[in-house]
Amino acid sequence: MKSLFRFLALVALSLPLLSKGQLNVSIYRNDALFNNFRMYEGDSIAHSVETDSTYMVINDFIAGQTKVPLSAIDSLVIHATDIPVLRIAFPDYPEATSLWEKELYLDAVLSIEGNGYTEDMDSLSLQIKGRGNSTWGMPKKPMRLKFPKKISICGFKKAKSYVLLNNYIDPSMMKNPLAMWLAKRLGVPYANTMVPCHVFINGSYAGAYTLTEKVGINSGSVDIDEERGMLFEISAEFDEKYKFRSNIWELPVMVKDPDFDELYDDNPEGPSPDERLKLWEDDFNRAEQLVEDGKCADAFDIETAVNYFLLAHFVWCGDVWIPKSVYVHKESLEEDEKYKFGPAWDYDATFNLLTPTEDGFSFNPPDEPFAVPYMFKKIIDSEEFQSRYSERLKEFEEEIVPEFQEFFDEYARLIEPSAKLNGLRWNQEHDLGWTKAVPSFDREKWVRLLREWIIERVQYIKTAPIYGPME
Repeated sequence: MKSLFRFLALVALSLPLLSKGQLNVSIYRNDALFNNFRMYEGDSIAHSVETDSTYMVINDFIAGQTKVPLSAIDSLVIHATDIPVLRIAFPDYPEATSLWEKELYLDAVLSIEGNGYTEDMDSLSLQIKGRGNSTWGMPKKPMRLKFPKKISICGFKKAKSYVLLNNYIDPSMMKNPLAMWLAKRLGVPYANTMVPCHVFINGSYAGAYTLTEKVGINSGSVDIDEERGMLFEISAEFDEKYKFRSNIWELPVMVKDPDFDELYDDNPEGPSPDERLKLWEDDFNRAEQLVEDGKCADAFDIETAVNYFLLAHFVWCGDVWIPKSVYVHKESLEEDEKYKFGPAWDYDATFNLLTPTEDGFSFNPPDEPFAVPYMFKKIIDSEEFQSRYSERLKEFEEEIVPEFQEFFDEYARLIEPSAKLNGLRWNQEHDLGWTKAVPSFDREKWVRLLREWIIERVQYIKTAPIYGPME
């Protein structure tokens, strides 16, 4: 106890001398008062730490000023950098502590504390609204950020729009970033960058989020000419303005980008929105017919298909079967252009997904195949796909998996304090019917279980078919 007290006193005396963002101290406690484990994050400690022979007084993000018995302090974690903090203020709604509006943009002001991860930025004007489908119905709300002009934040390429993912159903807080790292490493086109961050709304802690690009045709995402190109989303949501069902397999195909109305407003002499939709609908149906005729490689780029479905197979992406959030893009209507799979998107309901049971929950088993719609099955079964897939799978096992395991451990260490703090803010289990959300507070457990699942999955896909039976 005496040595612990001396160490705590030394830390308390040192903290005021440290410049902001250079050093963060996380204090962990272990007693029944706070559900057996509690974390205090470093930014506020520098202004409030006081110790005597019995207590330490800490200004906590959520609980305010708290006296912690020294005997209840389990350990300290000191690290040189922390994830960014995004502070959102709604001037017209100063009492709001969470986002509530999905349809209309709300005026907001954003300040970013880089904490050594990225640059600080202050008083950025923007608009914010909710986003997502199933994720919007969760208590922790995902958000879309829209700036008046293109801007770079947290190291991203300049863009007008960004997204904050809520990771509500992922207690590891790692699945989307892991999948996107793999997408980039495999070469899935225009894979998103993921930056973990804390979010505050009007000074109230809203949880740990992931900042990323908004998928669309722009320099920060799908970087093609919007006058000539197309980004389709194949999704059962079927909720975009311009959409159609394909001729043969009735796939729900939606125009994600470009905005046909804006293109027509900018150039009334060009095709109308309906005329442009017809051109692209005919083109997609032509590609679908080529697949049906066994000429997959004439319509779809096989390399991107191999990388996209290898990723989906490894992480067990059930959305591919629904289908949902499956993106394909094409640079123009030229005959020699092909559809390419990508970007990859929406991987929180993957890996060892939690499924509700009568007495708690179970995990999606690591030795289970995922299913695909019939058009994707035809592509996967093609000779060109199978030949390249065998080569790519070998490269994946020998080269990519070891790098992936290193990234897994690095990212787990980076976000450990934020995952625990998020678990305090969102500390209730939530049965959503198709999955179960549990708090991210028990960080070590969820990371260990995810790591074990991945190790078994690596062994499974070495010999398993890329898809299983379709219901």
